[in-house]
Amino acid sequence: MRNARLKLGFLLLCIFLGNSINAQNKKSNSQIENEKDSSYVSVDVNFISDAVFMGRKDSISAPYVYPSMTYHHKSGFYTTGSFSYLTKSNESRIDLFIITAGFDFSIKKLFGDISVTKYMFNDDSYTVISEVEADVTASFKYDFDIINLAVTANTYFNSGSNSDFFLSSEISHDFISKNEKFQISPTAGIYFGSQNFYEDYYINNRLGNGRGQGEGSDDVNQSTTNIAIQESEKFNMMAIEFSIPMWYVHKSFTVSFLPAYVIPQNPATLIIDETLFEENIDKTFYWMLGFGYRF
Repeated sequence: MRNARLKLGFLLLCIFLGNSINAQNKKSNSQIENEKDSSYVSVDVNFISDAVFMGRKDSISAPYVYPSMTYHHKSGFYTTGSFSYLTKSNESRIDLFIITAGFDFSIKKLFGDISVTKYMFNDDSYTVISEVEADVTASFKYDFDIINLAVTANTYFNSGSNSDFFLSSEISHDFISKNEKFQISPTAGIYFGSQNFYEDYYINNRLGNGRGQGEGSDDVNQSTTNIAIQESEKFNMMAIEFSIPMWYVHKSFTVSFLPAYVIPQNPATLIIDETLFEENIDKTFYWMLGFGYRF
């Protein structure tokens, strides 16, 4: 499930990186059929305009180039290695290494993907998931002919003591060209989860003294040290997203493009030195562009 993992990787950065989310996992139907019969190696180079995860992002934009290499066995087992290069002019660096091992399968109209991912962030990274160390993800999609329904569950293990659980659901419809080389799949998704990862990000990045700090106009003093998110462990709706993933496949080459508009929900309530501040989070448009080759 190459394009499925591609979008998942984007959301995880977003990255992200997803959501996860999770995302929100996509692939063209012709590729699903082709991947059943043989093992292969694929190389992809992708670009994401900003690192958005569950509707959250840093006050500084974080555009990434995201090369990856995957070995996929015909049994369904696969492993992927990748890194994310931050392309912002004054911050250019490798920001993240990712290693993923997983298993994907299809049974008639049911498609599934189960994976474990390890994240290794640069100490200067300021993305909202920069305190995440690993995740376990399970994604399932069923093709009802008229619509596709996808469900993804993730557990994220953070550098702090608490982990996060996310649950997302997406509905989409596939438009496929007669020669099956082009596919476009308008998608709507809803995402739920806890915010312990976000609390760790605020403590260590945005307002704390740890990794690289955001430079937005937050209404709090960045010299404060006692920072928490009220009820960060509470399971809430995090975001609603609308996207239009599309692919063009020619022999071993794939070109993909995904514009997305995300509407964050339930802004965090920050506790800064015993004073409450409600976070101001904005709707975001971002996009992803990818090129792939399969050997």
